Amino acid sequence: MNAIEMLMKSIGLAAADATYDPGVLQPWVDEIESKVSTSGKFSQSAVAYFPFSPPPVFWDYKCKKCLWWRDPNGCATVESEISPQGWCAIWVPPKGYKPFTWFKELLKGDW
Repeated sequence: MNAIEMLMKSIGLAAADATYDPGVLQPWVDEIESKVSTSGKFSQSAVAYFPFSPPPVFWDYKCKKCLWWRDPNGCATVESEISPQGWCAIWVPPKGYKPFTWFKELLKGDW
């Protein structure tokens, strides 16, 4: 699966999970975790990692707001140092991170 396909799967399943089909994201999370446990972390190029994130839509797609994020500059699924402001094709919202939360954060100055 290439980075574009991974991106479409991650974002599509996350949106479906948050809106009309709770639980549909979990098999994808399990698949990524299984790949990492058997083959090691993804390279940054394999998941189209960028040190900056795209504009928010459903979520603020920053690495620091991803299920895989590990403080201070790490990722459970992507190798090497990761920017908290970065983003990649396997971005997944952490459990409980609701869509459009970024808008409230922006208005409060917490963004």
